[in-house]
Amino acid sequence: MRSPLSCLRPSLAALLAAVLLIGPPAPAAADDDGLRLPPTGHTLLNLSASERMTLPQDLLGASLRVESRSADPRKVQDDINKAMTAALALTKAVAAVKTTTGSYQVYEQRLERNVRLWQGQQSLQLESKDSAALLDLAGRLQGLGFVMSGMNWSLSPERAESVRDELMVKALGKLRAKAALVARTLGKSGYELTDINLEGVPQPMPMYRAARMDMAMASDNAVAPPVAEAGETEVTVGVSARALLKP
Repeated sequence: MRSPLSCLRPSLAALLAAVLLIGPPAPAAADDDGLRLPPTGHTLLNLSASERMTLPQDLLGASLRVESRSADPRKVQDDINKAMTAALALTKAVAAVKTTTGSYQVYEQRLERNVRLWQGQQSLQLESKDSAALLDLAGRLQGLGFVMSGMNWSLSPERAESVRDELMVKALGKLRAKAALVARTLGKSGYELTDINLEGVPQPMPMYRAARMDMAMASDNAVAPPVAEAGETEVTVGVSARALLKP
């Protein structure tokens, strides 16, 4: 049986055979990242930019604890329970301060042979944007016998998020300006941004800690309220992208 190609003129048959041997065109080359290389005359440009802003901290947090020690574990727990009940009754009257209870621990200590002592503690966390209300409440809790474990200022999450959006817009504008400048310098007609990455960089929060106080001092009803001066937090947003410069 004759091949279909043999029915064609010799020159046309040879041309079709050559096409079948060559096959479809090879895919475009890729760079080291596995991305397709730009079309002829275009140029790929890697860019990055960042914006930052320093803001006053607006959220104050404090951690206090109540402690008890006795040879009778029941007394330890009774002391802690009564103190925490009184503290929560006090904090519920201050709506501006968010209050949560923390860890509750009771454990045994052996001082000497056959001499046992039980010790326990429970913590209480306060948080508020009204620093005056929180500091006044903390002072009254110290008067009930609570000990200050730590106190810190920070930037509230909602404030940080709104600032990051603002910084992102500015950083993207800076990125576009860089791409346009390079395009003009290289004599290109324009650019297109691709593969844009956004990154917010959290900064460490300064911590202000109160000194440990003796229980006898903490139980004095004349304890003055603690003081805390707010610091600042720097919020930074970075952006990076590839720019395709057009011929």
